Amino acid sequence: MSDLSAADIDRAKLVFGIYDSDGSGKVDASYLGDAIRALEVSPTNAMVEKLGGTKKKGEKMLTLEEFLPIFGQVKKEKEMGTLEDFLEGLKVYDKAENGTMLAAELYHVLTTLGERLTDEETDIIMQLAGTEDEDGFIKYEPWLKQILAGPFPKTEEQ
Repeated sequence: MSDLSAADIDRAKLVFGIYDSDGSGKVDASYLGDAIRALEVSPTNAMVEKLGGTKKKGEKMLTLEEFLPIFGQVKKEKEMGTLEDFLEGLKVYDKAENGTMLAAELYHVLTTLGERLTDEETDIIMQLAGTEDEDGFIKYEPWLKQILAGPFPKTEEQ
């Protein structure tokens, strides 16, 4: 927790309070990943589980004193991919080297590699890829930028 600034702690308290739906001073560990991601860090599902997150509701509760060090640990984690990392990975599928790849290949990558997504999750994400061209290709860089921006991209005012 010592690595967190006063502003980080204030933001973490705010987010913790949102997930403390009954005002008990505790958050269900099944919401740990969601709460941490609301603080603009991107832990993997494996990391969330390693740090105490659970898949089922009601298995474990976390206090603010337990939550803050977890947030601090995730915040200083350096193994998170950047736009450049992901672009480099997708270039393998860009056979024409023109910034496009087959939508079917992107779907396959999302459902079979790394932390695999379910078909339902992949369908949702693929909707963000936009319309395929007549040959089934999509532009992957704008799609990646949109995914990494999250559901609430920052505006210039923020």
